Amino acid sequence: MASSEQIAREYYDTGMELIHANSMEPAIDNLNMALSIYEELDDHVSYIWTIRGLAIAYGILGYDSKMLHKSLAALNYIDKKGVQGAKHFFYTAICDRYMVLGDYDSAINYGKMALQDLEDHGTDFPNEPHSYMVACMNLAYSYLHINRYPDAEVFLKRAIEIAKKNDLHHHDLSLSVLNANLHYRIGDNQYVYDHIDELVTFIKSNRITIQDYIQDLKLLIETFCGMHEYERAEAVATSLESTATISNDVRMKLNAAQLYMMVYKLSGDTEKYHNACVKFAEGTIAVKEAEATEHLLEMDTAIALSIADTPLDLL
Repeated sequence: MASSEQIAREYYDTGMELIHANSMEPAIDNLNMALSIYEELDDHVSYIWTIRGLAIAYGILGYDSKMLHKSLAALNYIDKKGVQGAKHFFYTAICDRYMVLGDYDSAINYGKMALQDLEDHGTDFPNEPHSYMVACMNLAYSYLHINRYPDAEVFLKRAIEIAKKNDLHHHDLSLSVLNANLHYRIGDNQYVYDHIDELVTFIKSNRITIQDYIQDLKLLIETFCGMHEYERAEAVATSLESTATISNDVRMKLNAAQLYMMVYKLSGDTEKYHNACVKFAEGTIAVKEAEATEHLLEMDTAIALSIADTPLDLL
């Protein structure tokens, strides 16, 4: 018979796999099951890893209040238990959402807090080099968007050094796009053309979330459109749309529609922009219908399980 630790670990692993497969609702269900068990076991480290997963999932879904609630609850838990070197997970989760929402000053504040926590206490918790790299990448991205290019370059170089030193490749696209965007912004378009092959062979690593991947593609489109390479920018959106069609992923189709809107707005193609807006509206409806179907299935399953557990004399 499996131990509680094994059962919790299975729930956790399944939940994280579902996050990377862009299946958030089942991921949240599995992570909540794991969280309950780890709380009973008083396993501080596993509890923190699990609540981090929940914060990531809620962030990807755009449930900012739930993401923030989980992050603040985790920070309180960390203080209560006297754990060192884990706060950066939740500073990073908050930083990510500020980046997505376009508040780069706030993103920088939380990005700095994440990196400071790692630098001060990183060895006191089972952290990986990936966390340091992500903190630097977030700061580079945010500094780019407030036109502080020397600061962006400093943190981008740190991220690249961490990746090379630790043989990390799952954020190769992110680093390439950040580097290209930096060179475009400082007027070095030739650098982008010289590295065009590594930019257009964008394949999502199974170790990054769909949210990170979409951020990479948006920055790539921003770079191409800034250089008036609108056909290349459109090809980025088309690639994501093709992937979404093959996988029949309604949420990814919605992401692709957003990318098309971005391309046509930046290129000034009013007619195509309006068509993309219609596609986005249709995609939003499709996502809502898919979510309703998932919720109905969850309700039916919960009721069926409840009936199965009810003694016959009470039915």
